[in-house]
Amino acid sequence: MKLFILAGIASLSCATAIAACSSSSSKGSGGGGGDGGNEGDAKTGDGGSSSGGGSKPYAGTITATRTIAGTTTVYTISGGFVATPDVSIPDASAAATCPTTGTVSGSCCYLPAAAPSDAGAADAGTVTFDSAGTITVTDGATSIASLMPGTNGAYGISSANNPSIKWTGGDTLDFSATGGTVGAFTGTLVTVADFAGVTPALSYTTATTVPLTADLDVKWTPGTGTDVRLFVDALKGTAQQGAITCDAADSAGTVSVPMALLSKLATGDTGVITLTRSNLTTATDANTTVDLLSTTSTGGTAKFQ
Repeated sequence: MKLFILAGIASLSCATAIAACSSSSSKGSGGGGGDGGNEGDAKTGDGGSSSGGGSKPYAGTITATRTIAGTTTVYTISGGFVATPDVSIPDASAAATCPTTGTVSGSCCYLPAAAPSDAGAADAGTVTFDSAGTITVTDGATSIASLMPGTNGAYGISSANNPSIKWTGGDTLDFSATGGTVGAFTGTLVTVADFAGVTPALSYTTATTVPLTADLDVKWTPGTGTDVRLFVDALKGTAQQGAITCDAADSAGTVSVPMALLSKLATGDTGVITLTRSNLTTATDANTTVDLLSTTSTGGTAKFQ
């Protein structure tokens, strides 16, 4: 069982920009801003991750994310590459641990709201990623994306601006990079199927009531992924109050948030609940190890009492 780190989760954006919540709790997912065909410039933790990749001098992650919010579906492909000694970016394939500021219970980790940043030198700026040249993504015989690195070297493109970015769960995506500082590589990734049979039902139009005096059991129909992550984020107004992340095997079909962690939230808080299914394959070539990650997410708003 993996216990995933909460650091870097843009939880407030989940309440204000639902489509961006593909799992802010997801492993290395996200993408930058921009428009037209390429959307690079992801900030730290939003564009890629170092795989740690053994003896290879470069490593990274490419994530294909499908996020469903009500009737809206957003597809995103994003990634980044760094020299493997750089440990400033989380490893998508490693088992992370709950930060020392958090509280562990079972397979879950609670983190209180982060202290306001002083925006000093230590937390200013963005990570600079290394280029792998042009990355082409195809779904069977159909080319769905051609990505160039953004100004800081990160890759990102979304169906919000590019309707060709889409796939069906179970499709095989083929990735091919022409190479740059990071060597050329190819790899394939079977995308995960969407969630079905989720209870309690999650919706962005009707908030799910979450009692703070009992465990919260969330269930789903087991699917094609390896892991499922549950993310519970509490807000007081627009201020983040605390977040809980729990992990389970997709095949288990259930995960439980202990009352011991829920009781750290406050009655009257609102927030979001997000479920993310994922699977991971690895491609290696020349000087590079690349994690290829498929995720699909569904979620809704919550009220705590």
